[in-house]
Amino acid sequence: MNYKIGIFGAGAIVESSHIPVLKVLPGVTVEWVYDLNSSRTAMMSEMFGTNALAGKGIAAAIEDVDICLLTIPYGARKEYISLCASNEKALYVEKPFAVNEAEHKSVCSMFPAYKLAVGFQRRYYHIVEQLKYLVASGVFGALTNIEIVQGYFSLKGSKEFLTNAALAGGGVIIESAIHTFDQVLQITGATSLRVDALQTLQVKGIDYDTTFSTTLFVEGAQVNVTAAISTLRNFSNGLTFHFENAIVKCGTSPDSQIKVYSKSGKPMMFHIELSDWPGTARANSVSAAFYQFWSDFIQSVDSREANQTAAVNSLLTSVWMEQVYAKIN
Repeated sequence: MNYKIGIFGAGAIVESSHIPVLKVLPGVTVEWVYDLNSSRTAMMSEMFGTNALAGKGIAAAIEDVDICLLTIPYGARKEYISLCASNEKALYVEKPFAVNEAEHKSVCSMFPAYKLAVGFQRRYYHIVEQLKYLVASGVFGALTNIEIVQGYFSLKGSKEFLTNAALAGGGVIIESAIHTFDQVLQITGATSLRVDALQTLQVKGIDYDTTFSTTLFVEGAQVNVTAAISTLRNFSNGLTFHFENAIVKCGTSPDSQIKVYSKSGKPMMFHIELSDWPGTARANSVSAAFYQFWSDFIQSVDSREANQTAAVNSLLTSVWMEQVYAKIN
């Protein structure tokens, strides 16, 4: 079956990732792109040969596709989600999907599980599978705590919604770092969590610099997570996993090298090559992650069986965001 796809939003992620992947993915056709900024829609049309949809034709256009991709700001999505649900279309929503548990469950209730995906493509990064294996295997002993560090000095002034909490859903944590938190939940297999302490610099619900700690509950054990997330400071970014018998460090890119240290923290004992991973290969690039995610979502729709792309399988990520922003605000 050939699936026809309609895209809401013509931003950078559509231009650089979604459409290039969809153009080479078997069994799909991009039918149209719509954006409030008509010049962006026209540019996408010219670049990729897609139809540029006008605002007055949205309802009819949705009827003519099988899957919608929603990449517009969080606060402007409600109408489009409802239209897709009432027309029984499959929907792929870019993050942030929801700002709390109740909203997450409410949107999920509008669709069969196999028809609703959240764009946590970084779940498919090779490092996630490798780190998940190291945690589950116990090769370095039990995991005790994790450090998340993400800091880039970046004050984005070109996108109005990024300074409007109602549109953006929050600041850098939910707009960007959420991917890393979702990865940590995948790696650890946590079933619940509790945000313990938090310090932040925020303005009108937009967080710019935040440090906080979280307790993850994992199969009867607890793992402490400390996080420092900022757009005001430059950090040495990455993840650090403290096990009973070793310390494991890596960056956040899909092909980051995983380095293993002694408990003293130095010197490095060895690193784990991508080829060392004993399981199924995963994405070693951003484009590959988008390709694998789209492939799995199409398979989910085709088979009517929910998989790793399903929104129902990212509820705990929304719970984490809810608890963080409850303390920020």
